[in-house]
Amino acid sequence: MNKVKILALSAIIALVLTACANEDNTYERLHTYDQTESFSSVAGKYTVDLKFMKGQPVIGEETADWVTVTALPSSGEEQAKVEITVKENATGAERTMLQTITVGDYTVKLTIIQGITNVNDPNEDETDQPAYSPDK
Repeated sequence: MNKVKILALSAIIALVLTACANEDNTYERLHTYDQTESFSSVAGKYTVDLKFMKGQPVIGEETADWVTVTALPSSGEEQAKVEITVKENATGAERTMLQTITVGDYTVKLTIIQGITNVNDPNEDETDQPAYSPDK
């Protein structure tokens, strides 16, 4: 009889733990979203609206030395905004960084992509498209 009680109690505990794990995933899924912002290879400073967010953003730990993300002041009624400052990309490759930002109970996983600098003209981005030449 004791074995049956122990097995039944173990099964109930397993179900409760599984239900709690699923609730956490549902909460994260409903309170987290992805946003991607792409920038040219030149150095610059950009203001970005965080979609669907109102209130004061809190920036997570930065993971790249070529980009800085700064929260801009915002009240609870205003669109949440951040300022993104990128250094020139002369690496010869596109670079990407993932920045986590929270606004209240919500989290934005902001992917920042910066293009490639054209070595011949640093103000022009590289492209896979051939140069246009009109027919004569």
